[in-house]
Amino acid sequence: MRLQKLTMVNTAYGVNYEDIPAALVTPEIRRSLMNVKSAMVNNVLSCHADTTLDSIALMMWDNDCGSLPVVDDDNKPVGIITDRDIAIGSALQHRPLWEITAESVCGNRDLYCCKSTDDIHKALDMMRDHAVRRLPVVNSKGKLVGIVSLGDLVACTDAAKGAGFPFGEMAGMLSAVSSHHTQPKLTATA
Repeated sequence: MRLQKLTMVNTAYGVNYEDIPAALVTPEIRRSLMNVKSAMVNNVLSCHADTTLDSIALMMWDNDCGSLPVVDDDNKPVGIITDRDIAIGSALQHRPLWEITAESVCGNRDLYCCKSTDDIHKALDMMRDHAVRRLPVVNSKGKLVGIVSLGDLVACTDAAKGAGFPFGEMAGMLSAVSSHHTQPKLTATA
């Protein structure tokens, strides 16, 4: 008799679930194994607060991404900048991109991070509660180790289908982060 194996691996607790026959793993157990590490992007680009918007825009273009974590000299996240921030920052400041820094367009927002060992539901709750679409992922020392986006979590839903993942929870979170919300006011400069 050939046993199907559970494909999810959770090493956060030093246990490898790869070799447990899938028939022995309940949907509740599978759901509990879903952590941020299983959804996040590991090789994440970042920039610094003093990086100019033209450099950031080129990094985004070259790497087909729409956001970058902003880190300090210790690689600890201090912000996140999106392609939308670049467009709005440029329009409001009436200056060329090479004269505008990341800090000047995203430095006044709260930053929310998660850990790779956090349960996916904790990340979903954080995204919903703060209406954000991306979370920098940090290690125990607060250093950037990845990023998890709404799209990354949605991609995990295929694996979640057999894990009893509550799709109502995902729909509520999608609604919360997609709703219009008040942005911090940037002042236009002449």
